[in-house]
Amino acid sequence: MKTIIIALFLSLSLFSEDTIQPLTETWTPYQMESKHGLIGISVDLVKEIQKRVGNNKKIELTTWNRAYHITQNKEGYALFLTTRSKKREELFKWVGPISSMKLVFFKNKFRDDIVVKTLNDAKKVGSIVVAKKTIAHEKLLEYGFKNLEVNSLANYSFTKLKENKVDLYPVEYYAFMYKLKNMKLDHAIVPVQMQEPIYESQLYIAFNKNTDDTIIENWQKALDTMKNDGSYTKIINRYK
Repeated sequence: MKTIIIALFLSLSLFSEDTIQPLTETWTPYQMESKHGLIGISVDLVKEIQKRVGNNKKIELTTWNRAYHITQNKEGYALFLTTRSKKREELFKWVGPISSMKLVFFKNKFRDDIVVKTLNDAKKVGSIVVAKKTIAHEKLLEYGFKNLEVNSLANYSFTKLKENKVDLYPVEYYAFMYKLKNMKLDHAIVPVQMQEPIYESQLYIAFNKNTDDTIIENWQKALDTMKNDGSYTKIINRYK
């Protein structure tokens, strides 16, 4: 009888163990590769959460499309950073917010022929390049855009804009400005001055919807504690 109880206890401990595999993509300044491994605002935040909940998994860097598909369809995975939209709400379980985002159009500075003040104006340009299954892709489809050129890789979309092979590129403002400044391209590629952003939201860690609620609660509690004890702000300030 004693043996059975011990075995049951061990099996319950194993079942409740946090073995979530975090997935992410390259997205400066949130997730970046360096000679010392992955760094960035959200990477450092997630690593601190992992430490506090007892998760020892190494964060895996992959493409957004692959990470999104795996997290949606396979238990034991989480994806960051992810915009929490109405369309995605029931597809995942959520921990956050980690940060906030503002989606805007960018164009080549010399393209004076492109004047976009509203979403309806943007629907009239020749082509808008967008990365597949990103929040930009989802929102523009939701808004009825037909002039989209969809690519599976975000970096390829950026290259198309840089080479002036498309008119507009919808992307998160703060992260993209950080990237442009570091590449010394902020004088050549500029945000379109619209009346309001395409979309504004907050960024989360998205977990497979079958993830145990206890794990979700533990991650959320760890994040909330970090915000209260000052460690969240300290991590953010590393990248200012």
